[in-house]
Amino acid sequence: MIKPLDFQKKTGCLGFTLLELTLVMFFMALIAGLSTPFVMSTLDRMELQTSARKVASTLRYARNEAITSKKPVIFSGNLVRNQFWVKQGYKNETPKITSLVDPIRLAHFIEEGEDNFISDDEFTVTFFPQGNSSGGLIVININESRNSENYYAISIDPITGTTKIKQTK
Repeated sequence: MIKPLDFQKKTGCLGFTLLELTLVMFFMALIAGLSTPFVMSTLDRMELQTSARKVASTLRYARNEAITSKKPVIFSGNLVRNQFWVKQGYKNETPKITSLVDPIRLAHFIEEGEDNFISDDEFTVTFFPQGNSSGGLIVININESRNSENYYAISIDPITGTTKIKQTK
């Protein structure tokens, strides 16, 4: 049964006190403040995964283009500028350069058969018409100022030219 409005007015049941509203706002602000760092790090990890997939997809595209065109195709990256692109040696076109967004970065590249990192300049991976490649390992991570423990390693097999993404925590 619904009570009449006059009864509710007399007993003071029409709203909340200022103290109740202030407490609710305080707890909402506290929860938002505590959850924001977790949400931001989650967004960075999702961007890292997306970027790793984007690089691996571009590597697969370069391999498929080499097989289809029956001519070598070169995947290049610049660690300083945080960019990568595909250059088809038989075409004189300007390549489409893709940049990774901050805080994601190309950390380093290891050539196949080498133990040294290429960490300050451009690197290339050549894909050949038979499907094989020059091979290597590309490492992508979140900027060191935040969290360098979480990164993706993209390996390019020199015999088959296939790419594999491995997440490391």
